[in-house]
Amino acid sequence: MTGFLFNAGAIVLLLGGLIFVHELGHFLVAKAMRVKVLRFSLGFGPRLLGFRRGETEYRISALPLGGYVKMAGDDPTEAPAPEDRGRGFLEQAPWKRLAIAVAGPGMNLVFPGAIFVALALALNGNPTEGPVIGTVAPGAPAAAAGLRPGDRILSVAAPGAPARPIRYFSDLRKVVSPHPGEPLVFRVERDGREIEPLTIVPKETEDRNPVETTRRGVIGVAPTYATATVAPVAPGAAGPLEPFDLVVAAGGKPIRHAGDLTAVLEAARCAPLDLEVVRERPLQLPGATLGTFAAATLRGVPTCAGGEPTFRLADPEVSTFVAAVAPGSPAAKAGLVRGDAIASLDGKPVQTFLDVQALARDLEAGVAVSVGLASGRTVQLVPENETFVDELSKEKIERLSLGFSTGRRAAVDPAALATGKVPFVRGPIEILEAAWDELVFMVRLNVLGVARILTGKIPSSTIGGPLMIMSMATEAAAEGWGPFLRLMALISVNLALMNLLPIPVLDGGHITQALLESVTRRPLSVRAREIANVVGLILLFGLMLFAFKNDIMRMVS
Repeated sequence: MTGFLFNAGAIVLLLGGLIFVHELGHFLVAKAMRVKVLRFSLGFGPRLLGFRRGETEYRISALPLGGYVKMAGDDPTEAPAPEDRGRGFLEQAPWKRLAIAVAGPGMNLVFPGAIFVALALALNGNPTEGPVIGTVAPGAPAAAAGLRPGDRILSVAAPGAPARPIRYFSDLRKVVSPHPGEPLVFRVERDGREIEPLTIVPKETEDRNPVETTRRGVIGVAPTYATATVAPVAPGAAGPLEPFDLVVAAGGKPIRHAGDLTAVLEAARCAPLDLEVVRERPLQLPGATLGTFAAATLRGVPTCAGGEPTFRLADPEVSTFVAAVAPGSPAAKAGLVRGDAIASLDGKPVQTFLDVQALARDLEAGVAVSVGLASGRTVQLVPENETFVDELSKEKIERLSLGFSTGRRAAVDPAALATGKVPFVRGPIEILEAAWDELVFMVRLNVLGVARILTGKIPSSTIGGPLMIMSMATEAAAEGWGPFLRLMALISVNLALMNLLPIPVLDGGHITQALLESVTRRPLSVRAREIANVVGLILLFGLMLFAFKNDIMRMVS
C-alpha cells in the first residue's frame, strides 16, 4: 500500500505540477491584460472539487490529462455576455492574444530554469572532485605530455584566451571539451611545487545519443585512481600472479589503489616482492558469468624481466586485458582467452578499451580483422552481428559483436580511490550561468529530437504518452529528488515545444492565428476558426491514440 501511495504521489506531483505551471502562465497574463477568466481547471470533464474567488472558479476535474483556462468570449460561435464586453479573449488585439498564448509554453521553459537553479543551490557546499588527477589513460594526450596521477591542475589556457583557474575537476572538463585538436597550456603542481607548464592537445572524441552525435576534446584523465588490479604481461611472467588479481598489500605496505602500487614498485627497483591479493575465479552459470573471491599470499613475485615489467595494471579504464570471452563468439573462435592483452586491432595500436571501441565502429560483419596481442601472437577475428531489443522503442536492433569484454572494476571502496574532495561553492552569477547552459542544452536536445521524429530519423515508436510518463515518474522518484526534478524539467521543456507547434486548439494554433491577423489586419471568419478547431482536435486526438498505442505495446513487450 505504501508503494502504491508513493507512486501515485509521484505521478500526481509530476503531471499536476506541469499542468499547473502551464495554465498559470495563461492565467497570469490574461489577468494582466484585463481579460475575464471564468475558470482555472486542472483536468478536464466533471468537477471534483473547487472554489470560487471573485469572478473566477478554481477547480480540479475528473480527467487528469491536461488543464485549461476558460476565458470570457473565447468561443467564436457565442456572443460575449453584455457585462463582459471589452474583456473577452477574441475581442483583444492580436498582440494581447499572442502574449496570453505564449505565456503557457513560456512558463514551461521558465520552470526548468528555476529547477536548475534550485539544484545548483542544493549542490553548494557539497563535496566534489578537486582538480587532482587520479588516472592517466595510457597513450592519451595527457600521458604523452607527461601528466601523472597525483598532479594538481592549477589553470588551463586556450589559444587567444586568458588562463582559467581550475577549482574542480568539472572545470577541467568544461575547459578541455570545446578545444579538440588545439594546444592548451596547463599549469601543474606536483609534489607540492609547480613544474614547467605542460602543453596538451586534446583528442577529438564523439558523444552519441539517440538524438545527436557531438564532438569534444578529451585528454584522458579521471579524478579517481585506478584500482590495483593487475595481470601478467604473458603467462607465467610474474610467477604465481594471475590475471585480474587485486593487490591489497605489496612488500608489507597496504595498497589502496594503483598510485600506491606504482610507488612501491618504483621503490623496489625491479626486486621481487611479496604480494597479498584478492583473486577472482569466474563462475559460469546458465546465462551469466559471476565470480568468487578469495585472499592469497604470493611470495617473491618477479616485478621485472630483462628490464621490463612482468605485470601491468588490468583495471578496465587503463588496460586492454580480456576478462571474459563469450562461448561460440567470434573471439572464442579466434582463440582469445581470459588474460590476453590486446595490443592492436586491424594493424592499429590500442592502449585502452576506449581505443578498441573506437576502431570497432569501422569493422564489418563477416570481414576478418587481425588482432595483435601483447604476447606477440596475432589472431584473425571475424565480427558477427547480434540482435538485441532496444529498451526504449522495444525494437530489435542489430549491432556488431566481437565476443569479448573487459573486467568488472574491482569492488573497492570509492573513498579509497578518490584523489580528494573539496567543497563545491559557486556564486549567484555562476549558478545562473550553469542553469542557463543546462536549459539551452535541454531545449536544443528536445528540438532536435522532435525534428528527427518528424523527418523519420528517429522511429515514431519512441513517442510516449501518459502511461510512459507515469512509469518514468515512479522510477525517477524512487531514485530521489534530483532525478525526479530533472525529469520534470525535461517533460516541461517537451510540453512547451509541443504546445508551440502550429496546430489549432494548441497554443501554437492561437499564436499562428494572432500573427496572421496582425499581418492581414482583419480577424479570421467564424467558419475558418470552426474548421481549424475541428482539424486541430482530430490531429490532437490521433496523436494521443498513437502515443497510447505505443505505451501499450511497450507494456505488452
